[in-house]
Amino acid sequence: MRKWLARLTDFDTRLLVTLTVFVLFIVSFFVYVDAERAIDTANNKRLQSFLLADELRQSSDDLTRMVRTYAVTGEPRYRQHFDEIFAIRNGHAPKPENYHYIYWDLVDASNARPRPFGPPTALLNTMRQVGFTDSELTQLVSAKQASDDLTNIEQRAMELVASGDPALREQALVLLHNDEYHLAKAGIMRPIDKLYDMMSSRTANSVRQAEISARWLRLVFVVLGLMLLMMLWQLKRRQLAILGAPVAELYSRIEALGNGDFTTDILVPAGKDNTLLGWLSRTRHRLFLLEHTRMQVQQRLEHLAHYDPLTGLSNRVLLAEQLQKSMLNATQHQSLLAVAFVDIDGFKAVNDRFGHALGDQVLQTLSQRLVAAVGKENSVARMSGDEFVFLLSNLAQVEDSQPMLQQALDSLASPVTIAGATIALSASIGVSFYPQNADVAAEQLLRQADQAMYVAKQAGKNSFHLFDNEADQHTRVVLRSLNDIRDGLARQEFVLFYQPKVNMRTGECTGVEALIRWQHPEQGLMVPGLFLPLIEHHELGVQLGQWVISQAFRQYQLWQAQGITMAISVNIAAFHLQQADFFQQLQSIFDTFPSVPPSMLEMEIVETSALQDLVHVRETMQSCSAFGVTFSLDDFGTGYSSLSYLKRLPISTLKLDQSFVRDILTDTDDLAILQGVSLLAETFELATIAEGVETAAHRQKLLEIGYVFGQGYGIARPMPASAFASWLSKWDIASLS
Repeated sequence: MRKWLARLTDFDTRLLVTLTVFVLFIVSFFVYVDAERAIDTANNKRLQSFLLADELRQSSDDLTRMVRTYAVTGEPRYRQHFDEIFAIRNGHAPKPENYHYIYWDLVDASNARPRPFGPPTALLNTMRQVGFTDSELTQLVSAKQASDDLTNIEQRAMELVASGDPALREQALVLLHNDEYHLAKAGIMRPIDKLYDMMSSRTANSVRQAEISARWLRLVFVVLGLMLLMMLWQLKRRQLAILGAPVAELYSRIEALGNGDFTTDILVPAGKDNTLLGWLSRTRHRLFLLEHTRMQVQQRLEHLAHYDPLTGLSNRVLLAEQLQKSMLNATQHQSLLAVAFVDIDGFKAVNDRFGHALGDQVLQTLSQRLVAAVGKENSVARMSGDEFVFLLSNLAQVEDSQPMLQQALDSLASPVTIAGATIALSASIGVSFYPQNADVAAEQLLRQADQAMYVAKQAGKNSFHLFDNEADQHTRVVLRSLNDIRDGLARQEFVLFYQPKVNMRTGECTGVEALIRWQHPEQGLMVPGLFLPLIEHHELGVQLGQWVISQAFRQYQLWQAQGITMAISVNIAAFHLQQADFFQQLQSIFDTFPSVPPSMLEMEIVETSALQDLVHVRETMQSCSAFGVTFSLDDFGTGYSSLSYLKRLPISTLKLDQSFVRDILTDTDDLAILQGVSLLAETFELATIAEGVETAAHRQKLLEIGYVFGQGYGIARPMPASAFASWLSKWDIASLS
């Protein structure tokens, strides 16, 4: 609580006190209203008390009047009225409403009543309920007893009248007017008069006390109201001192700022700097500066969004707009538009040798030359790095673009001298044209020019090449095939077949080679030659290679449960083996199948593979060999790098291509090659295995020249994994015919 009070500001304190006074003011108001109601209640009780006392006196008078009238007239209805009045007073009959007003004189001979009746209530009981004191009730009892005595006289008189004797009637009249009757009547009035005095004093005192309480509460209420007004006025002044301006003015200022109007100055009167108005004025000034800075930044961003910050040329975004306009112009004027994609040859070497700062200067120089070569009327844009695009508009025919293309090549091939360094570069340019026979979009034109540029680069660089639509169609077919392979891999359409490798001397099956097949939903079972060449240098080849290795481990695990444990060899593409994270990917497979020994895996590298970074490949193979993985050189003798591979790579097995094995029975040259390879393998301490073993004669000849291990259709064709166990149980070397 103390911490909360310590945080209160002067305005908070004033507001808190004002709210407290306001609450007290509201409470005093309700208390005062209750006091006024108490006065009304006291007055009502006073009135009711007088009415009840008067009713007692009136009932006594009504009884006297009824009995005397009866005595004079002899009409029975007056006696009935007498009895009814008596019953009403004692609570034995219902009482008419507003009974204290004249009533019995209004009841006619037909007994018609002027008012409805209420519930029967004894008069004394009603007086007790109203709050008559004990002393007052004592007087009422005395009056009641005197009234009862008088009633006895009146009853005797009425009996005399009821006899019908005129003499007795006269006697009854005497009873109702003699001194005894008047004394009895006076016996009623004396206690009633005392009752009036006591009741008047009591009720007047109650009313007076209620008025005094109300007067004091009225004073408190007025004082609190004046205090509240004074504090509200002080609070208003304090609020104005804090805000510095009326709330309406502040609201309009804040609303203007909210609507983004930061230019209209907010004037602050002297001495109001530390008010909310002063703070708002300073905030407006800061927002004005921020808005000004934002507009400058926005203009800069808009420039950066459309122009290359290094060269000042159009960027991709602006090029897209310019290309759309140029295509529309070519359509409207029936002219030709050339889209040229430029790539600087060998620019990476400039950055590597001289640094990026000098490389940026070279790009700036080349971009200026390119603009000068194609003319300012044509658009030039920088795509990224050392790639540019320029548009040649309003051409009549394709040949009209070639002089300007050659001029661009010449300007880019001219040596650049910066900071004492002379740099000679060249460029490759690909060109596509619009319109074409089929509808083509802007992005497609750029892709066509990009494809043509790669053709120019492959042709020797420093040249331009025009887009070939037929070549593009071939590319589209290749892309569709790649997508099919990607989808087939996702749908698990690929399967592995296994071809056994055996010891041709003992007949023992020493391992299997995993060969991939594609169970195509439309073309059926497809052999590797129909799809692997498409992904040999593509990331899909890496994905498929990873799948083959994983599937081989999974199959070994299944065979291991059946008691079959033998090496599985898989073919590995050069592109896959040369991936920077090849070993990490392989180790992840090891971790996935902890029960499978890595030594069961043999990787076959095709000898014709182009292994570019032999140092990296050697390190990768050595890392794999540390886990027991072995490597063999597949299709040995068909390439040109065999000896280099044998010298620099950890190869353990040479696998002779079947083209040499198939004709050894008839071709002495093939036989000599196999004999030479056998000696070479012995020199390098390498194992050998021969492919293409088709007959027992092949087996016998191979054993004669030193080949123990073989693989081929004569032993077994590639088979599904489910068929291998059955084949293994039935296999016998004698079955090789």
